[in-house]
Amino acid sequence: MGRSLRKNSTRRVLVLLPVMLHDFLSEVVRGAEQAAWRRGYQIVVSITHSDADLERQYVRMLPQRSVDGVLFMTSRLTAKELSELAARYPAVMCSEYIDGADIPYVGIDNEQAAYEVTHYLIREGRQRIAIIAHPDEYSSCQRLQGYRRALEEAGLPDRPEYHAAGDYTFTAGARACRRLFSLPIPPDAVFAGSDSMAAGVIRRMHEMGLQPGQDASVFGFDNIALARMLTPTLSTVSQSKLQLGRKAMELLLEKIENPGCVRRDVYIKHRLIFRESTRQIEKNSKPY
Repeated sequence: MGRSLRKNSTRRVLVLLPVMLHDFLSEVVRGAEQAAWRRGYQIVVSITHSDADLERQYVRMLPQRSVDGVLFMTSRLTAKELSELAARYPAVMCSEYIDGADIPYVGIDNEQAAYEVTHYLIREGRQRIAIIAHPDEYSSCQRLQGYRRALEEAGLPDRPEYHAAGDYTFTAGARACRRLFSLPIPPDAVFAGSDSMAAGVIRRMHEMGLQPGQDASVFGFDNIALARMLTPTLSTVSQSKLQLGRKAMELLLEKIENPGCVRRDVYIKHRLIFRESTRQIEKNSKPY
């Protein structure tokens, strides 16, 4: 306590989430909390509802010395605002990033992950691959690049009608699925930007009399618990949510305790998990 008072430190860090309930983010926050507790810090979790003005109110806790630093899970601030904030106070972005912002970042190589998914689907004989991506998130833009790279490498066209927008929710996946499978030539595979959207795709395919994994492969992203509960079980991209949170918090605490340290980004490894929603479970991959 004496050290904290001398350093004008609160031993608290602010964690900003866009939504209250989210399977992926809740695990990331748990990892961040574990890392904070180990170093004698507490976390203060606040929900922005993706509202930039509300987010600005929360980050005022930094100049008010209510918290020592802030961990963003996503942001609606501009790249300039984030850069200026990170130049003055300890701040880190985790999982999502704002293009052009000068702020430390922890995440995965989304472009490579999407390339690997698309390449796998092509290798399995799928040639009309649809993608459902969030229109406003950096990670989705990176995944779209990986998707396009794999198509170009295979000599397949990037067809705009196979692009759908979704906000990572079950409802968005179901809505996109209805449009995609109402096309004159529907896709034979769907790569969804989250497992929740993939679940919406699987549910709507059943309702339309289609068999996921047979009429069309379905691939998700995040490997949340729901992926193992679906029928068929969902192939997906696994990223260690706990490790994301831990590394992001460790990076933030490094900035708090050593303000002059050089900015660095950290990339966590990912892997593809193959289950029943794609035609084949690969021998070298654990299905669960």
